[in-house]
Amino acid sequence: MTYIGIDVSKDTLVVAYSPEKNSKTRTFKNTTRGIHEFIRTISKDEHHCVMEATGNYSALLVYLLSEAGITTSLENPLKVKNFARAMLSTVKTDEIDARLIALYGEKMNPA
Repeated sequence: MTYIGIDVSKDTLVVAYSPEKNSKTRTFKNTTRGIHEFIRTISKDEHHCVMEATGNYSALLVYLLSEAGITTSLENPLKVKNFARAMLSTVKTDEIDARLIALYGEKMNPA
């Protein structure tokens, strides 16, 4: 299972397909069309999406991932923040956050 970290904001989704520093990230619009475009890049058999709970901003994403049959974990932001502290991460950008969330998934195996 490959963990995908998603940093969700009002307008965009920054997706890290791997926690590696040099791995690619992609940005999608946080709209129905943008989410469907993202879903086409992953497989329900191989991928597990992990994101922080961001209230209304993540609701549509969680719903559409669920409808597509993709395993999804919606994590408490405090758990991810404490994980980041444990990993000594101090720099904060959307791309770094997405990779950190992917690493969180890989190490913590969320339900």
